[in-house]
Amino acid sequence: SLYAECPRRGDRCIIATLSGGTPHKPMPTDPKSGYQVFEAEGNAQHLIRALGVPAEDVYEENWSLDTIANAFMFRAIHTDVAGWRRLVVVNNEFHMPRTRLIFEKVFGLPPVPAAGSYELEFVEVPDVGLEPEALQARKEREARSAEGFKKNSAQICSMRQMHDFIFSTHMAYSSKRLLVDREPVDPKVLASY
Repeated sequence: SLYAECPRRGDRCIIATLSGGTPHKPMPTDPKSGYQVFEAEGNAQHLIRALGVPAEDVYEENWSLDTIANAFMFRAIHTDVAGWRRLVVVNNEFHMPRTRLIFEKVFGLPPVPAAGSYELEFVEVPDVGLEPEALQARKEREARSAEGFKKNSAQICSMRQMHDFIFSTHMAYSSKRLLVDREPVDPKVLASY
């Protein structure tokens, strides 16, 4: 595994789990406690309890609700502050083209952190567990979303401008979203979340 390779190289490896969830469906809740479970929290719990990763090697970013804010918040609250420069981004095959596009944009924006520029590597995992119809619908949505991101981010040239875009324009975070009721997501696509 990527994590197991770190000590062999003499490196400390931090695993960061990202995301509060998605704006496309309600948050899951823990059946025992009744509390909502953030996506990053559920993934971190699996890493620690099921896979034996030491808790001190797992960091969470559980505020973001989509890939754009995954990248932005990860950089703003973890990597810039902690000085992490070499990042390996792991995601599903269907989601990786857009993930790569977004992470390369966000982690390439000035200001360059004091510790220097980022080195990004991308690792895809198979799209296991999705029904073919849901996977196809999600791939189509991903392609449209990637084109939308290219268009919306073309003039964004700094972290400050990305911040302004996320909180003044992006409909998962901008208070403008509250002016209209949420529209349901296509059930085929929803099955992939």
